[in-house]
Amino acid sequence: MSKRILYVLAPLIVLSCNFLFRPGDAPLQTPPEADSAESASSTPQVYPAANLTIVRVHTQNGGLLTQLAAEAQKAKSLGQQPFIEFDATWCPPCQAIDASIKAQDSLTMNAFKDVYLIRADVDEWGWKIGSAFNFEAIPVYYKLDENGQPTSDVVDGGAWNEDIPENFAPVLDEFFHQ
Repeated sequence: MSKRILYVLAPLIVLSCNFLFRPGDAPLQTPPEADSAESASSTPQVYPAANLTIVRVHTQNGGLLTQLAAEAQKAKSLGQQPFIEFDATWCPPCQAIDASIKAQDSLTMNAFKDVYLIRADVDEWGWKIGSAFNFEAIPVYYKLDENGQPTSDVVDGGAWNEDIPENFAPVLDEFFHQ
């Protein structure tokens, strides 16, 4: 008798599981890398008051120089100067600059006026990217020409002291607008 019940209940259990947990349903947990909208997407962040655009490039979208060339063309069409910033989520100066931008601090917004900032995470891209980019400190900024190629103009977080707008904004303003 117990075998008959097992034969009757087993298919019902399987059918109910298939009904409750259909293939193709979204996972119950969000992968950690999708937690941050910025890291999951390269959708531009636009700050019209400063004519500032920020995008993030990712390795899965192709080579860095190819992406920089495409982003430089977008910058040109917007009348902005392209720069690349190598950063990391764990980097205190990077966090301070990002927070200052998001807060739209007047010193920071003035420093980033007319800038097209292309961000690349060093944990994703690495610390040495061919001969074009070689650095030991972050954040590091490289000016790009109209074709997305790095120029000899570069500045890193060692150029200022404490990570507050009063310190980093003047340095970045001079660098971005020289």
